[in-house]
Amino acid sequence: MCPEHLGTLSKRNFHTNNRAFIMHIPTGELTVILTDIDIVLEACKQAGSTPAIASETEADLPAIALALEHLIDVITRVEADTQSTHDATTVDITEIGEYALQLVAALSAESDNLALSGQQQALASLAINLALWIARHGGQLETLEPVANALALMANSSREPQELAQLSGVINEIIAAVSSFISQDLEKMNPGRPWRVLLLNHSIVATRSHNTDLMEAAFAIMTSKLPEDATRFFSEGMEQMDALDYPPQVRQVMEKYHSEWPVNRSLH
Repeated sequence: MCPEHLGTLSKRNFHTNNRAFIMHIPTGELTVILTDIDIVLEACKQAGSTPAIASETEADLPAIALALEHLIDVITRVEADTQSTHDATTVDITEIGEYALQLVAALSAESDNLALSGQQQALASLAINLALWIARHGGQLETLEPVANALALMANSSREPQELAQLSGVINEIIAAVSSFISQDLEKMNPGRPWRVLLLNHSIVATRSHNTDLMEAAFAIMTSKLPEDATRFFSEGMEQMDALDYPPQVRQVMEKYHSEWPVNRSLH
């Protein structure tokens, strides 16, 4: 369905090479963020202790670790201030979030340099939990690509409708926190843009959850924001309804939208 990095509605949707990825529903809690950071940093430190590659990491990794420690201190203070005075500003949270996601990118690059493909799960979890933290503290997401990629990776880790329903709720929160600069979607010529990936994958996750309320909500967003993709999405969705054993209520919703978005529908 759409570009190669997007999934389909099948039971093995989102492309990933990490078959052992286990879904843990993100919560956006500080304790979970700390755990994710510790897991990746420890793996990097152990790999970086190898004499053959130690010289390549001895400068970068300590700097990243120190920056992450500073980030956690800032987040901790924000939470304390919010609980006591409720005066944390959206601008502050947005700036903190941008800095946090830049650090995730740096940590991910360091992991790649050390060939630590097994850290995909923790890095994805970290990106999503930070995005949730930003959203739940009133900030906006100005960097979307690592979050969209992480959600796609996480979605592929489960075939359980209940887990996917929970993940759909997480995606919905993140969509609501995306900055207007991104959600205006001015880069229509790029099919791999993170905003498009996020919205299409949101609809796929909702469908695989078998929850018709979530499907309706996701489809409403997708058709509103990506009308140019709707016809193909629902056409391919109906093909999946035929090919796989989806429940009747799921098929009913897909059929409704398929009929509303026929191949010859005009967007004007």
